[in-house]
Amino acid sequence: MSDTQKQLLKLFIEMFPIILFFYAYDSKDMESVYLATKVFMAAMVASLIASKLVFKKIGLILWISGGLVGILGGATIYFHDEIFIKLKPTILYGFFAVALLGGAAFGKYFLKNIFGAGFPPMPDEAWKKLTVRFGVFYIFNAILNEIIHRNFAFDTWIATKLWLFMPMSILFMMAQMPMLMKYMDVEDEKPKP
Repeated sequence: MSDTQKQLLKLFIEMFPIILFFYAYDSKDMESVYLATKVFMAAMVASLIASKLVFKKIGLILWISGGLVGILGGATIYFHDEIFIKLKPTILYGFFAVALLGGAAFGKYFLKNIFGAGFPPMPDEAWKKLTVRFGVFYIFNAILNEIIHRNFAFDTWIATKLWLFMPMSILFMMAQMPMLMKYMDVEDEKPKP
């Protein structure tokens, strides 16, 4: 399997639970959020298992997301209150922001560990810039999730997951390419020993 195929399969495994959540949720029946949450939780377990079977490991991000889905999804069902599932993105984004920015403050660039194998070698300066940018982006996402879930109907909040946050994430990643290309070019120009 090529690296591109592996990355696409990894993306599918990670997106599978949210896709099923959207499929199970019916905007005409608010009670369907609880069924969709149960489906989401079961699909997250399936994603964890699939990742272990296919890649022989479960990535840290998938573990964290799975743990949050288990805890907050369970609270959503137990208390019959969708606020817990609405808080999951805020907590996840907040955790990523603290981990990335905290790591960068101590010279640890966690994105290098996550993305390093898929990128050509780059200097730590590039990883620092990328890490800080992602950290700030996650803070923005956490704040935006809070604003939306507190001020709009549940259907609007759900729609933003697909029609706002996903495109925004793709555009953000694409916007990093010029900076990454600059550093990749610099690294490529270094003489080989």
